[in-house]
Amino acid sequence: MTTIETVDIAAARARNEEIWAESSSLLYSRRVDEFVETWCPDASYEAALPVPGLPAVVTGREALHAVFSGLVAAVVELGVTDVTFHQTDDPNVAIVEETMIGRLADGYEYRNRLAIRVTFRDGRIAHMLEYYGQFAQADLLRHLGFVE
Repeated sequence: MTTIETVDIAAARARNEEIWAESSSLLYSRRVDEFVETWCPDASYEAALPVPGLPAVVTGREALHAVFSGLVAAVVELGVTDVTFHQTDDPNVAIVEETMIGRLADGYEYRNRLAIRVTFRDGRIAHMLEYYGQFAQADLLRHLGFVE
């Protein structure tokens, strides 16, 4: 007789949503050192629609720290609205929808709707595959002088 393992998706959702909320809160409060600790040491961030001027994949806490430190240094305000957390049937995978809003010191406002596939492992973020509005992302990079 075969035993079917039952997965408690409600518990997985609660755990994953808590990790996501903690990680996001640390980023938006500019606590990047603590933010990267919510990621696995070998974690990676991947842009599904890469924009010239930024790497498509960033791997490891040191590289993640550099990228996200650059983000928080570029803005005077950073946050999200319209966050929707979708737990999948895989207890380690969720889809997060949100609108990121950032304001630069010169008044430029960045607003981008994101859909992110997040993989969790051992109570941390292991991988993020982010779909963002690539035109808004490219406009921001042009405004910052990273691309022409």
